[in-house]
Amino acid sequence: MEIDGAVDFFNAYLDAEYAEAVAARSEPDQVLDERRRASEAFMYAAPGVVMSSVIGRGRGWSAEKLSEYAQTVHQVARRVLFLVAEYRHSEWDRLFAGYASGPRPRITGSYGQLLYAAEIEGQPKIIAQYAPEILEPAPPMRWSHAQGAEIGDPGRPVAIRALAEPTLQEHRQDWIALRDSMA
Repeated sequence: MEIDGAVDFFNAYLDAEYAEAVAARSEPDQVLDERRRASEAFMYAAPGVVMSSVIGRGRGWSAEKLSEYAQTVHQVARRVLFLVAEYRHSEWDRLFAGYASGPRPRITGSYGQLLYAAEIEGQPKIIAQYAPEILEPAPPMRWSHAQGAEIGDPGRPVAIRALAEPTLQEHRQDWIALRDSMA
């Protein structure tokens, strides 16, 4: 996989994640299960670690309860993919990092998720998810391991695709520094 393929891969995952989030607020269990399977098809759990969707709701909701909850679907947004960086990693070889926004309309201008992907048996898969450390000042951005493989310091990027600039000042400064690290 090349970096442009990684951009397409991360965007396809973010589309599937958004469809799952909408289904969690508006669709019956069967549809939500299908959307979850679709988003989790992008993931790979290394032996001994968990890598799964974190979107959900209780099962067996009545049509009335689901209809009420569907009124909140406007609170879900498709994440923005800000940047994809490629690294050479000692364990994963070609490792791709996807910096994405938060999943709500009010926070799509700030970092909300860092995903790492690698090729597993010839297919790109998300192998780790990190969350921004909101109690630590940025820049530089600090990330907390959420699930999947623990990556550690990936080193210096070998390729970068800057796609959209965050609007939150601290995250924009971090994004610019990462984007310009290839110059």
